[in-house]
Amino acid sequence: MKLPAQNIEAEESIIATILIENKAFEHCSDLMPSDFYKSNHQIIFAAMVKLFSSQQAVDLVTVTDELIKSGDLEKVGGPGYLPKLTDTAPVLNSKEYTQIIKDCSLTRQINMACMSVQDSSLIGEHLLDKAQTDMLKIQSNTNQDCIVNVRDIIQKHVDRIENANTQQTERGYKIGFPNIDRRLKLHGGKLIIIAGRPRMGKTSLSVTIARNLDKEGVTVGFLSIEMPEDEIMDRWIAIESNVDSSKFGMYKGLKGNDFRDLSDAASVLYESKIMIDETGSLDITDVERKARKMKKAGAQVLIIDQLSQIGNKYIKSGDTTALHSTNCNRLARLKKELKIDIFLLAQLNRNLENRANKEPMLADLKQTGSLEEDADAILFIHRPEEYAVTKDEKEALKGIAVINLAKNRSGPTYRDEKIIFVHETTHFYQSF
Repeated sequence: MKLPAQNIEAEESIIATILIENKAFEHCSDLMPSDFYKSNHQIIFAAMVKLFSSQQAVDLVTVTDELIKSGDLEKVGGPGYLPKLTDTAPVLNSKEYTQIIKDCSLTRQINMACMSVQDSSLIGEHLLDKAQTDMLKIQSNTNQDCIVNVRDIIQKHVDRIENANTQQTERGYKIGFPNIDRRLKLHGGKLIIIAGRPRMGKTSLSVTIARNLDKEGVTVGFLSIEMPEDEIMDRWIAIESNVDSSKFGMYKGLKGNDFRDLSDAASVLYESKIMIDETGSLDITDVERKARKMKKAGAQVLIIDQLSQIGNKYIKSGDTTALHSTNCNRLARLKKELKIDIFLLAQLNRNLENRANKEPMLADLKQTGSLEEDADAILFIHRPEEYAVTKDEKEALKGIAVINLAKNRSGPTYRDEKIIFVHETTHFYQSF
C-alpha cells in the first residue's frame, strides 16, 4: 500500500532548528500544525506556536513544560523525544524545508479529496459538482507574499505618473463611452455592476461594451446565462452591419445592400477575439470555473449576464438577498484572484417604479444584496421612453438614454445624458 506524501526528516529538522534558533520561525509562518504528517509533530509544533505567539522563548525547557501542562508529553513520545530531536542537525535552508512540508500536506489533501470523490455513490453532474466543491475547499498558503518596501518601488510609480503626463495615452481599457472612460479607468481587477430595470437595455449595453473593447484589442469573455447565443450574435451582427436586427429571421426581410453589409460585418467579426458561453442556469461554482477557463484562454475582461440567473446550492431557496449577496461577494473575490475586470449585470427591484422619478439610484440596490458594497463601480442604465405615457411623449423621448456612473472607487462619479440608443441595431453610443 502506498504511503501518503510525507517527509519525516524535514519535519524533524524544522522542529529541531526552531528549538535551537527561534529566528527560524520567520520562514515557517505559513506552516500549520496540521501540515505535519506525524501526529506527535503536530502536537509539538502547536505548542511551539503557542509559546512563540505569547512572545516566550521556544526551547527544550519551555516546550516540555507546555506539553506537561497540556497533558500531551506522553503523546509525543515522552520526556526523551524532544532531546532526541535536537540531536538532528539544524538546517540553514529552513525556508526550503518548510516548502517541502507544505507540498506534502497539500498533496495529502488533494489525494484525500480524490478518494472521497472516488468512494462517493454520486454519479454524473452531481459527482462533478462534489469534485469541484471538494477541491475548492482545499486552501493552499504556498503563494509568495508581495510585501515590498516603499523606497524600492517609489521611482517606478513616479515614472508612471510622469509618462502619463507627457504621453497622450490613457491608462486602462476603453468601453467606448469617452465621458465614462475618463473616470472609470479599467485596468484589471474591478467588479463593475451594470444595473437597471427590465427593458432598459442592460444586455444591449454589455454587448456594445464587448464590441467596443474588442475593437480596442481587449480579449473579452462573455458569459450569457440568460440570453442564447443566436440572440447575442444577432446584436453584434446588427451593430457591425448597421442592418435592422428585426429583419433577421424574417422571410424576405433582407433587401438590396443588406447582404453585402452582413458579409462585411461577418468579415470583421471573424477577426474578433470575443469568447461566448451561453450555458443557462449556472451555479456560482460553475461561473467561477468558466471564468478561470476564460482567463486561462486569454480573457482580460469578463461580462456576466446576469446575477439573478446564478444559483447557489448552499443558499436556502427563496432567500434572494442572501443569494445575491453571497454570489456577488464571491465574484468580487474572483476578480481579485484572476486580476480581471468583471462586468456583472443586475436587475433592480420594481420599487423605483412607484416614485415619480424612475431613474435608478444607489438606494435601489439596498434590496438586492451587498452589490453596492462589493462593487468597485456601478453603472445605471435608464431610458425614459420606456415610462412614456402618450405616443407623442414616447416619440419625443425615443433613443434618449442615460448612463450614470453612480459609484466609482477609483475616481469621480458621472451622469452622462448624451447617450443614444439605436432601436434598429440595439446598441448604445455617446453623442457629442
